[in-house]
Amino acid sequence: MEQKYTQNNALPKMSDHQQAFLTRWVNRSADIDGGIPSRKNFPPHRFGRLMSQVIVFDVLRSPLDFHFRLFGTAVRDYTHQDYTGKNLSDLADKGPGSKRWALLESVVDKKKPLYEVLSYIGPSVSVKSVSVLLVPMANDHQNVDKIFQVTNFIKHRPMELNISL
Repeated sequence: MEQKYTQNNALPKMSDHQQAFLTRWVNRSADIDGGIPSRKNFPPHRFGRLMSQVIVFDVLRSPLDFHFRLFGTAVRDYTHQDYTGKNLSDLADKGPGSKRWALLESVVDKKKPLYEVLSYIGPSVSVKSVSVLLVPMANDHQNVDKIFQVTNFIKHRPMELNISL
């Protein structure tokens, strides 16, 4: 059954991929009496091409940090970056105190998915902003140890020009 979600009207609508991923997370959470689904509930083959839009963070503790486990190929294409194997704290303007850090920390603390729109900083002139769905995962169904980010690049609408010849 397709889940529908209420969201802040100030934010762009979730992409179909984000909606599908969130629906699976909600259904898996219900299967485990409201616990947090584990990474095993999200096999990559089940999501096919969607995985190219996913970033997987390992949640590190003592001190808190976020390790890039996987950096999807579509995300790489739009950012011209590959942070696989790096920690968020090691990247300029992305560590503690940054908006990205605060969003990830919120997912760890609240143990709930979060949807947000971030400014796009990258080489593509066609991209206006980026919507991210951040989804917690926990092997023990209680303590967040991974966060999946399902990314959607929001493009500028083409502008029609009225040209009289």
